[in-house]
Amino acid sequence: MGIYDREYYQEDGPRGFTLTGAPRLIVTNLVIINVALALVDIFTPVTAEGDGHWLSSLLALQADAYRRPWEIWNLLSYGFAHAPLDRGGIWHVGLNMFMLWMFGREIELRLGRVEFLWFYLTSIVFAGLVWLGLENAWLWGTEAGRVWEQLHSPSMYGASGGVTAVFILFVLYYPRRTLYVYGLFALPAWVIGAIVIGQDLLRALSGQSGNVAWQAHLGGAAFALLYLRLGGRLSRLAPAGWRWPWQTLGQRARLRIHRPEIDRDTLDAEADRILEKVHRQGEQSLSGRERRILEQYSRQMREKRRP
Repeated sequence: MGIYDREYYQEDGPRGFTLTGAPRLIVTNLVIINVALALVDIFTPVTAEGDGHWLSSLLALQADAYRRPWEIWNLLSYGFAHAPLDRGGIWHVGLNMFMLWMFGREIELRLGRVEFLWFYLTSIVFAGLVWLGLENAWLWGTEAGRVWEQLHSPSMYGASGGVTAVFILFVLYYPRRTLYVYGLFALPAWVIGAIVIGQDLLRALSGQSGNVAWQAHLGGAAFALLYLRLGGRLSRLAPAGWRWPWQTLGQRARLRIHRPEIDRDTLDAEADRILEKVHRQGEQSLSGRERRILEQYSRQMREKRRP
């Protein structure tokens, strides 16, 4: 990723959808999509079993999905469905989206928009695969599991696998960052991360998970660890020239604004000063003018490298 792709080099402005329709902050749009689907779901018909609505059931990942490979898309879609709002699901979608918004913004600023989207979507798929594997190991390996499968095939939905991956990656990047639990208790991020993983490990050992998909939570945490250990950069796996639709739309709609160029010597000195500021104070300390200078500097460096 080039210097010009980073979030802190972009213009100051709204962080949802811009007037041109181009997303400015991916995590904002993920929250909007999840909440919108939860709202639409309550207006869809109730399932025949009476335990949910049609849309959330359609998006959910079924434990016997391996028997229907054409439903592989559910490995991703389940992460955008939640418990019905009219059946207590407001806490399900509300807590997940709050966590995603709180920690996803900083991770997106660090990774960049495209890489963050790859990370989040891939973590959902990975967590779903872990859930499928462990759930079927229990169903096949125990008498209680075999009886349960005959009565009712388990299913899973919710963004918690991907949200856990985002939170654990935040903890790995900023282990000593102070977080406030319920706004009262100040704890280092690594302590809260250990508590989150410990709770799911206890559920796994006790065998009493209730309605909590601890398998997906642990899968998300494992994905964050693997991502950091292997050096990340999932966006490099995309085909050459790949662009998300919103990137193309944003380019077509964006207006070009003329800004006077800075001479090369001044630009080099300013770029050094600003990069030192990023190192000392972080990306969020940059002003709109400083971001534009870095963008101009990056453009100059690209032009110098051209044959």
